[in-house]
Amino acid sequence: MHTIRFDGKTPGAAECERETALLAASIKAGVPLNHRCGGHARCGTCIVTVVEGTENLSEMGAAETRVLKALKANPEQRLACQTWARGDVAVKY
Repeated sequence: MHTIRFDGKTPGAAECERETALLAASIKAGVPLNHRCGGHARCGTCIVTVVEGTENLSEMGAAETRVLKALKANPEQRLACQTWARGDVAVKY
């Protein structure tokens, strides 16, 4: 079991048993994380900043890399719809 914590306007946390997308965890936690494209790595509205647990996240795929590059994102930023957690993680949104 691992915890994915969200810090922002409406903080929350989700307890997850297996590898879980950050976006799915935010929905489970009741955190209103934007995701205009429905989680298809097209809009970048689900961008989060990883605060803790980077080592517990999936590697970036081509779609996520493309969107983050277009957004001129910082290295600690990820798309919640394309990032999967395998252990404890904390993000800001």
